[in-house]
Amino acid sequence: MSQKLVMEKAIIVQADKRKTIVIRNAEEYSKKVHTFVTDNNFHLIQKGPTTKYQQLIHRTLQECNLIIDKKKIKYLIQQKPSPPTLKAQLKLHKTGIPIRSIINNLKAPTYKTAKRHVKLLNKHITPNNQYNVRNSTSLAADVLQLNLSKVHQLIA
Repeated sequence: MSQKLVMEKAIIVQADKRKTIVIRNAEEYSKKVHTFVTDNNFHLIQKGPTTKYQQLIHRTLQECNLIIDKKKIKYLIQQKPSPPTLKAQLKLHKTGIPIRSIINNLKAPTYKTAKRHVKLLNKHITPNNQYNVRNSTSLAADVLQLNLSKVHQLIA
């Protein structure tokens, strides 16, 4: 199959929604991604600031050693950091098959510190969640408890 893909200059791409894969002409896909990147003002840089940024985070965490213990500091420093990667998935359910950008921040220098900050904020700040829904099951349960007439509409 890989020989056929090479001969036809095609690639296998994951589609948005569901677990669908698509075989697409590589040149068309590249043009679509390039258009998305230029339309959204993304720029390719030769040498990213990741290493310099990681050093700044490391110095800042070292200065916080009275607040954060040394083991936690060691955990918060990303090993072998790299810039976030952009992945494009095709939206097959939309006209013109646009792409959905997915940015993977797992190896970014600030990923672990940001994750820790979110935990701390959630621990100390309780947002008013009266209009938020945890998941589709809780939404269904909440909707069933409403007293609705025929004139009411659910808008998503």
